[in-house]
Amino acid sequence: MKKSLLLLIVLIQSTLAFAQPPAETSTVYFTRANALGALINFTYFDGEEAIGKFNGLGYFVYECEPGKHLFWARSENKSFVEADLKAGGTYLIDVVPKMGGLKASVRLIPVNVSDYKMKRIQKLVTRQEAKTFTEEELEEIQTDMAEVIARGMENYEKMQEKGKDVKQLHAEMTITEEDLLFEKKSKK
Repeated sequence: MKKSLLLLIVLIQSTLAFAQPPAETSTVYFTRANALGALINFTYFDGEEAIGKFNGLGYFVYECEPGKHLFWARSENKSFVEADLKAGGTYLIDVVPKMGGLKASVRLIPVNVSDYKMKRIQKLVTRQEAKTFTEEELEEIQTDMAEVIARGMENYEKMQEKGKDVKQLHAEMTITEEDLLFEKKSKK
């Protein structure tokens, strides 16, 4: 009885977390399912707009206009993803921390579910609620990070000038609710 009730609660919570976006918007999940460098904050941006900041395991859901976006995250480094999002589409970017000496770096990986190991992400999304940010928190991050944003955009422009590849999140790389749900496999 307890297991059935717990499963029902988890399924309802997951369904609410994966609410379908209105047809005129796109939704992007940013998941940090690896605990490496858990104390290090990563700050997230859509172009010059701050969209979140947190440390440790977690995820947040970002709704935006369809079309072209430049998503990036900042730690000791900056990692960029160029995205082309379709209306009503839901997408996933995995945030992967890397440690090197005393520094922590971040890597954003646009996820194609057909060839990505999803187990950690599924457990995270199934077991935790999405992090949310108030307008006031985002405004504070925006103000505090004004110089970082300017340098980040300069870094991106330099990458473009040098012809460096930037990871791509293509319009067809959508995910479904089922892609994010963790199902424990029963032993036979």
